[in-house]
Amino acid sequence: MEVQVQNREGLFKALTVSLKDESVKKRLEDAYRRIQQTAQIQGFRKGKAPLWIIKAKYKEAVEQQLGQEFINETLEKALEQAKLKPVADIFLEEYAFNEDEGSFTYRVSFEVPPEFELKKPEQIEVKVPKVEFKPELVEQRLESLRRENAYWEPKEKDEPAQEGDLLVLEYEVRDRSKEGETVKEETSVVLGQGVLRPEAEEALKGKKVGEEVLLEDLPLYDQTGKEVGRVDIKVKVKEIKKQVLPELNDEFAKELGYDSLEELKKKTEEEVKKSVESLKKQLLLDRLADELLKLHSFPAPKTLVRRELELLLNRRLRELAAYGVDPRYVDVKKLAKELEPVAENNVRLRIILDRYADELGVEVTDEELEKQYEQLAQEQGLSKEEIKKLFREQGYEEVVHQDARRNKTLEQLARLVKLVEIKEEEKKDEKAS
Repeated sequence: MEVQVQNREGLFKALTVSLKDESVKKRLEDAYRRIQQTAQIQGFRKGKAPLWIIKAKYKEAVEQQLGQEFINETLEKALEQAKLKPVADIFLEEYAFNEDEGSFTYRVSFEVPPEFELKKPEQIEVKVPKVEFKPELVEQRLESLRRENAYWEPKEKDEPAQEGDLLVLEYEVRDRSKEGETVKEETSVVLGQGVLRPEAEEALKGKKVGEEVLLEDLPLYDQTGKEVGRVDIKVKVKEIKKQVLPELNDEFAKELGYDSLEELKKKTEEEVKKSVESLKKQLLLDRLADELLKLHSFPAPKTLVRRELELLLNRRLRELAAYGVDPRYVDVKKLAKELEPVAENNVRLRIILDRYADELGVEVTDEELEKQYEQLAQEQGLSKEEIKKLFREQGYEEVVHQDARRNKTLEQLARLVKLVEIKEEEKKDEKAS
C-alpha cells in the first residue's frame, strides 16, 4: 500500500492511497463472475452472458461497492502510516480501478489538529474581578422577586407603548415572491427585549392601541442566511400592558411559601451568599478560558467551526421560537455572522482543553459523568434517565464524556494558574486600556 500526503489550504490534507495487489484484480473478477451466474441479459440464457457484457453493464455498480470495501479496509491503516489524525469528517474526492494493472487508487481529504505549544499552567496569570457579598445584593434579589411575580395591567387607550411594556400584536405578512400570499397571526412581545426585528421595535415605540405600523420590502432569509424573498409586514397594536410590582410585605412572603417577610429576607441572604461563591468560581473559569484563547493562537478547523455554528444557530432559532418569533422572519444571515466568532472560540477552547487533559492525564470518574448528565437534564428540563436515553439513542454519549473531561480539566487548571484579584478601580482601568 502506497500513501501520499498533500498539504492543502489551512489545516486540510489530501491523502492518496494506492493498492497494487493480486487481490484487487481477483476480487474484481470474482464480483463480475458472481453477477454473471445470476444475471438475466436479453439474448442469453441465465448465467451464459459473456463476461465483457457483464463488465460493461455492471462496471459502475461493482466498482462503487468494491471501492467502498477497499476504502473501509485500508483507510485506518493508511492514516496510521501517514501519521495523520482527522479532526472531523473525511471527504472522498475520487477513486479509480485499473483492471489491467490490478490496482485501486483513492483520494480523501480532511482537516488535521492545529499545531501549537501549550503554555505551562503555573506561568499563566488570570485576572479576576473581586466579588464579595454586599447587603444591597439582597435588596436587588428581593426586587427581582417582585418583578418575577409582577402582573400585567392594561394601559389607558391614549397611553403610548414604551420599553418594558407587553404588546399584543396582530401582524399580517405579505410575501412579494409568492403572488402576494398573506399570513395573518397574533403574538405577544415585551418591547425592548430584541425579540422583533430592529425596525419593528423602533416603529412600535410610542404607538397607541389601534394604531398600525407598515414595514415594506423587508428581506426574508432561510436558516443558511440566504435571501429567499421579500415581504411587507403590517403590525396592529391590539393591547398595551404595563408591569405592576407587588408590595414587599408579609403577604407577599407568604405567597412565596415563607412564614414572614423576615424569613424571606433571611433565606434570600443565604441564597445570595451561595450565588456569590458560585459566581466567583464561574468568573475564574470564564476568565481562564479567555486567557487560554489569548495565549494559544492557532486557526480553528473550518469543518468543526461550521458544525458548531450550525448547532448555535439552530439553538438560537429554537429559543426565539419559544418566545413566539417565527424563524422565517429572523435575519439569519446577520445572526450567523454574530455567532461565528463564538463558534470559532468554542472549537479552539475544546482543542486547547483536550491537549491539557492529555498533558495532565485527566480522567473522568463515573460519579463525575453522572453529575454531567444531571446538569444536562436540568438545562433541558428532563429527568437524568430521560437525558441519558436521549443521548444514547443519538449516539452522543462520547460527546458527554468529552465535555465532562474538558470541564474537569478547566477546573484543574484553575487550581494551577496564578490568580490575581482586581478591585473595582483596576477593572475600570483594564476596560479603558
